[in-house]
Amino acid sequence: MEEVPFEVTPETVVEDMSDVKEQRSIVPASSNVKVRVSKAASMSSKDKDIKSLKLELRIADGIEVTDKETGEVKLAYVNKPLFTGIMDLVYWGDTSVKGRAEKNWWKNKQHLVGFKKFCLALDLDVKEIKVNDEFYAELIGKELLVDIQHEEETAPDASGDRVKLGTFRERLRNFKKAE
Repeated sequence: MEEVPFEVTPETVVEDMSDVKEQRSIVPASSNVKVRVSKAASMSSKDKDIKSLKLELRIADGIEVTDKETGEVKLAYVNKPLFTGIMDLVYWGDTSVKGRAEKNWWKNKQHLVGFKKFCLALDLDVKEIKVNDEFYAELIGKELLVDIQHEEETAPDASGDRVKLGTFRERLRNFKKAE
C-alpha cells in the first residue's frame, strides 16, 4: 500500500464564491485622534533600501461618529488598532540607490519629516535617535495625536506600473504631542 504524504479527509463542496467581496471598514478620516503605541518594531522595504517604524497604535478615547438612524453622536473605535505604513515613519533610506541621490526629497531629508514629528510629539531628543530594541520598548504605552486620512491602495500591474485598486486604507499623518 502506497503511503500518502497528507491526511485523507472527506470531500467538502464549497458554495459559489463568485459574488464574495472583502468587507473592510476603515476608520473615518479624522484629526487629532489620541492614540497609544501598543507595539513597535522596524520594517524594511522589499529591496532593504528603506527602513521605517512599524507601529501598532490603538485609538485611546474613540472618534465621534453620528448614528445615521438616530442622529445621536457617540464615541466609536475605542482601542481599534491602526498601523503605520512603510513610508509613514522612515528613519533611513539608502541614498546610493539609482536616481535617489539626485532627488531633492532624499537630498533635503524630507523622508525624515514624519519620523521627526513623531519623535517631537513624544518629547524625544531629535539630535541623536538610536533605533533599537530599547527605543521600541520606550515607545510602548506612549500617547500622541494623529490625523487619519484615506489613501487609495495601489499594486503593481504586469508592466510594473502602480495601478489604483479602488480600495482605501488609513494613512496616519501629522504626529503631534498629546495634551
